[in-house]
Amino acid sequence: MLTVGAILKEPVETTLRFVSWYLSQGADRIILCFDDPDDPAIELLSPLNAVECIRCDEGFWHDINISPDKRFTRRQNKAMRHVYYTVKRGWFLNVDADEFLHFDAGPVSEQLDMLPEETKSVFIRPAEHIQTPESKGTSHFRLAMRPWASRMLYGDLSQLMQSRAGLSGHVIGKSAYRAGVRGLLMGQHYPKLRSGKPLTNLRLGRPEGANILHFFDQGFARWRDKLDWRMGSWGYPTEFGAHLREILDGEDPDRGLLEVYDRLHVFDTERLDVLSKCYARLDLDLDLDGIVNQYFPAAPSKVRSVA
Repeated sequence: MLTVGAILKEPVETTLRFVSWYLSQGADRIILCFDDPDDPAIELLSPLNAVECIRCDEGFWHDINISPDKRFTRRQNKAMRHVYYTVKRGWFLNVDADEFLHFDAGPVSEQLDMLPEETKSVFIRPAEHIQTPESKGTSHFRLAMRPWASRMLYGDLSQLMQSRAGLSGHVIGKSAYRAGVRGLLMGQHYPKLRSGKPLTNLRLGRPEGANILHFFDQGFARWRDKLDWRMGSWGYPTEFGAHLREILDGEDPDRGLLEVYDRLHVFDTERLDVLSKCYARLDLDLDLDGIVNQYFPAAPSKVRSVA
């Protein structure tokens, strides 16, 4: 039994892709807390028996005892804790809408069900999707890397990238945990108990054939739109945020930002080879178009592949 929970405020195409992925991975329940209670995705998803849509209106926040004007991460943890305690058996996976848990060996639900009963929590490390215009049909990801590898890839930007081991999004990872753990306190990355002790029993990553596939990048326009929010909510390391602020205050900010964006997210064949030399490259054949089409055949084309 697998339940996936997320709080989200995303374009419809992102939400449908997320739901499609986890249905294909054997999720029995997908519980979505919509930070916009009027999100248009709710109407599209409501007919699916496996999907539960929660409108995060003032009544919802009141019911779970938190103010709707608290910062997003606090509301996120509170909402996911509420969702977790509706899960009566099996596993609960707490992820964001751009994070896809992937096991090389098979569907997520099957792989988690194979774990010993004494395993109460599993932590999985991220692999971050990158754009590769010269490479069609394969999805490419970068893994956390050493400082020397960051210098090879990013040059004078490497000092700004090292705090996250060469990734733009989080380098930590996400967790899945069994239902029924008493005293569980929800966190964005790790759960812990009221006693303060961590709950994690098992850690998985590339050597074990498991990753959180993080589709952090969704194009320059989206990156630019979310820039102010990320810079104001600790979405970037301090030094990187200061560098971006210098660009924004310069004479041609859009050109400067596009140059930074391309260096961070767009990889040609040569840069893919550098990733390989740095032991930080992951290639996967993911038919995301086919997965979306299976569950939402009438979805517009822009829902499709991000590879």
